[in-house]
Amino acid sequence: MRNYATLLFALCTTLVFSQKLEHFDVILMALNKAPNNIWQTSTPRFLSGFNPQGYNNQPQFFSPNELYLTVQFPADTNQTDIYALNLLTRTTTRVTATTTPEYSPTLMPGGRRFSAVRVEENGAQRLWSFPLDRADNGYPVFPALTNIGYHCWLRDTLAAVFLVGEGTTPHALGIVGTGKQQPVRVAFNIGRCLQKMPDGRLAYVHKATDQTWFLKAYDPVKGGSDILITMPAGSEDFAVLADGIFLAGQGAKIVQCNPGRQNVWQEIADLSTYGVRSISRLAVSPDGSKLALVVQ
Repeated sequence: MRNYATLLFALCTTLVFSQKLEHFDVILMALNKAPNNIWQTSTPRFLSGFNPQGYNNQPQFFSPNELYLTVQFPADTNQTDIYALNLLTRTTTRVTATTTPEYSPTLMPGGRRFSAVRVEENGAQRLWSFPLDRADNGYPVFPALTNIGYHCWLRDTLAAVFLVGEGTTPHALGIVGTGKQQPVRVAFNIGRCLQKMPDGRLAYVHKATDQTWFLKAYDPVKGGSDILITMPAGSEDFAVLADGIFLAGQGAKIVQCNPGRQNVWQEIADLSTYGVRSISRLAVSPDGSKLALVVQ
């Protein structure tokens, strides 16, 4: 396990394009649930050794042993691509090789395609769909939406999107169907992390004030959002497990909470012993056995 004490980290509320991005690393940990319902982490493994000084971010599991990342190498100044990491064979595959940046790879419902935000030549930020088998060059899912920052699929025809604000308009949470193409804005001043909960609701962070950020759940069937819990100070990233427990980073610590049963976050691991100073994005494997973390 390498030391991260010299790494530089910046939390961004919007995507940063056309420049060299900051350095991030990704580590993998095993997840196990103790009899007291406390999740435990073990056997940390460094995953971004193929790009030790570059940008490695936005991890997403496409299977229990395949992790997709957004990557920028140090020599690049305006280009990011999607890479796939096979965790069993420890091999790395470049998935996209285009002249435009791609971000936020996400497995689409059905498991045959993945979506990613593409920054096109004119600056439009559209959500594109790509085949896992590379059978075609992809296409925009919502052609009329040109300000998508992040996204989450709620079902095969419905997505939640982070709509990047312009001027005095704040960032918004939009719910959009593949047929209508026009989003319904259901919240403003949101965080970048959007995740589907086991009960079908959408979990997101509402930044009510500069100091108070709420973890909320939006019901796409009934409409409306409920407050689940206050997020740890400065944290807008989280992961939700199959049992409804949420994981988040709080500095170098991993914390968990089961909203509805507890109203505080509980520490389950401290990664400062490995030289980690800060944890941002988190991703849990489909079988719940692995946790990927973006760290400084």
